Amino acid sequence: MAKKNADLELDHIHFSVDDDGVATALMDRSGETMNTLGPDLAGDLVKVIERCETDPKIKALVMGSAKPENFLAGADIRFLQSLTDPSEAVTMLGEGHTAFARLEALTTELGTPVVAAIHGACLGGGMELALACSMRIASNDEKRTQLGQPEVQLGLIPGGGGTQRLPRLIGIATALDLILTGRNVRPRRALKMGMVDEVCPKEVLIDIAHKRALEAVDSPDPDEARLTRMRSWLSPAALQQLALEENPVGRKLLFSKAEEKMLETTKGNYPAPPAALRCVKLGVEEGPEAGYAAELAEFGELVVSPEAKALMSVFFSSQALKKDRGIDSKAKARNVSKVGVLGGGHMGGGVAAVNTTKAKTPTRINEVDDAGVGRGLAYVRRVLDGQVKRRRMKPADADRAMSLVTGTTNYGGFGDVDLVIEAVFEDLELKQGVLQKTEAATGDDAIFASNTSSIPISQIAQAAGRPKNVVGMHYFSPVEK
Repeated sequence: MAKKNADLELDHIHFSVDDDGVATALMDRSGETMNTLGPDLAGDLVKVIERCETDPKIKALVMGSAKPENFLAGADIRFLQSLTDPSEAVTMLGEGHTAFARLEALTTELGTPVVAAIHGACLGGGMELALACSMRIASNDEKRTQLGQPEVQLGLIPGGGGTQRLPRLIGIATALDLILTGRNVRPRRALKMGMVDEVCPKEVLIDIAHKRALEAVDSPDPDEARLTRMRSWLSPAALQQLALEENPVGRKLLFSKAEEKMLETTKGNYPAPPAALRCVKLGVEEGPEAGYAAELAEFGELVVSPEAKALMSVFFSSQALKKDRGIDSKAKARNVSKVGVLGGGHMGGGVAAVNTTKAKTPTRINEVDDAGVGRGLAYVRRVLDGQVKRRRMKPADADRAMSLVTGTTNYGGFGDVDLVIEAVFEDLELKQGVLQKTEAATGDDAIFASNTSSIPISQIAQAAGRPKNVVGMHYFSPVEK
């Protein structure tokens, strides 16, 4: 059903204009749990831009999302995978380039500030939409909010102006690192890099964006103010790097080093990274218009390439695996409220850490002595401290997670566990021994899951009194990664 807002009939965007002249456009792709950029959403975006271009009452625009945990996750990969003709891809992408250029021109030519209010995934085409805005404000959710240009992971390059706007925003070297690796960044890191102008709680994100949009209306030179503010955050080393990029000799060295590092990683087997590097370099040396033209041409060839088709297939397969329950029957999942882990070493400690950080499930480590228990608990603590250091978790949350993990040397506290994960040495006799002790200490419904990588589960289960409860549960190492 069409969304009729402020005289606009839209299917994928909620649009309204407040009394103070600030328009708000909340992307909400119909029938989808996430916003992705395809012809349908792009069509609504153009209508919004046209309204802002022609309505004198509109002083500023806030671009956000009506999806609870997603801004704009990038292009619709299903649509990209359907493309078979490079010229068709160039035509389609050219329309996107034009739309983003018009969005950018709202500020640069019409004096209408555009503020991106970002919560959740802001990747690929979503990042490029945000780059076309005059200001970016992100939520401080370090788990859900991510920004970046991950296109090379699909065999592509940024196709909506990302190879040109991102280097101008955060510097050539930093932009190349993100574009050539496809690495995403979290809000606080994005703030330090200059990718976003402000970070705030999700609950006030739209309100803050609205406020900043109004402030920018009266600002004599918002772009200059943003650049001054961004440079004040940068370290002396970062400022030195920017100075180097303004020097032709420095830029030559920079691109040479970037190419060397890229080839060391890709071994020349992937065409997308070199194409991205060429676009960035051309835009820097010959101007953005030349860079945009190169981006269109390179993307058109890449999107129909066998490498891109294969990597897109890998992406869809990976997504399908996340939803695969591993069985074809209608069996229902059993609730797991407490877990036991046999072994507190590298593997067992990692399993316990994942239990508490990902599943938030009370976990009891069993080891042969107190020192072993101590090592297991210390491993969990290191993982949690690492999460805090990377700002993925608050110290108080880490302490609460740590309180879920306990230890024992005699199977004490195993009477009410629902699942026991065995992570002892690869020795059949040892595994069968701990299996028998586990059965003696647990209830009849407790599942015994072996992490073995080489011993058949059926052999381990030969020593079981309840063989139907013996399963395999394999983890890679290190588990937490």
